[in-house]
Amino acid sequence: MRRAGVGFVGVVCLWVGCVTAGAVRAEEPAATPAPVTAPETEAGPFFDLDLTWNSKYVWRGINVTEDPVLEPAITFGYGDLSLNVWANLDTTAVNDYEWQANEMDYTLDYSTSWKNLNFSVGGIFYQFPGAEDSSTVEAYGAVGLDIPASPTLTVYQDLDEHDGTYMALSFGHTFADVWKASESVRMGVDVGTSFAYGTRKHNLFYYGSDASGWADATVSLGLPFAIGDHMTVTPAIHHSWILSDGLSDALGEDSVFWAGVSVAVSF
Repeated sequence: MRRAGVGFVGVVCLWVGCVTAGAVRAEEPAATPAPVTAPETEAGPFFDLDLTWNSKYVWRGINVTEDPVLEPAITFGYGDLSLNVWANLDTTAVNDYEWQANEMDYTLDYSTSWKNLNFSVGGIFYQFPGAEDSSTVEAYGAVGLDIPASPTLTVYQDLDEHDGTYMALSFGHTFADVWKASESVRMGVDVGTSFAYGTRKHNLFYYGSDASGWADATVSLGLPFAIGDHMTVTPAIHHSWILSDGLSDALGEDSVFWAGVSVAVSF
């Protein structure tokens, strides 16, 4: 899964252009563009911008890029409907594609809630500009409980390349305003974990193991710093494990640690 494509300048111009184009609402980074809970949106248009630096690019427990990456994301939405565009740029030549967007993902999402239930449905188009890897499309559906730990089950179904299924059960909680430097600068704590299962077709395509089974587990810790009403800076650490011996043997790696920081702007 080595990907090449859109140049760094083009992605940065897109990112900067959107800063000047309109308001932004901060959200979780879209490195893995998946719903966790229904967003608390007003019945109107919104626009989000996020820029994340990570020490590695890890996806579903797979160490895609060993060296640091930049991951910009832009979200346009109205009410419960949103469109997210996310990109990964290698910052070194480890994959021979330095400062190029070697993956771009487009996610159309509809999220809503009813009583203490949150629902999301949508689709993701994965594009690998200039690479031999074929683009593919996944549809997904998620249901979560609006209770402590926010348990959420998300099911992804590939519709194009391999017809496999990936299911993730996630838990997370945010402790708000754990520390305040002032009324305009305050820090929270985000904790989260997830466990995933892949069908045979999914695991064969992504991990190289011709068997269904547990795929990966991830734990994350973030410290979101809210600066004023419109900006959040979040340093975070993550650790991921491949749960099945067959999958880790096929990958040649059974765990990976990475760290990063994201800057999100919101209006």
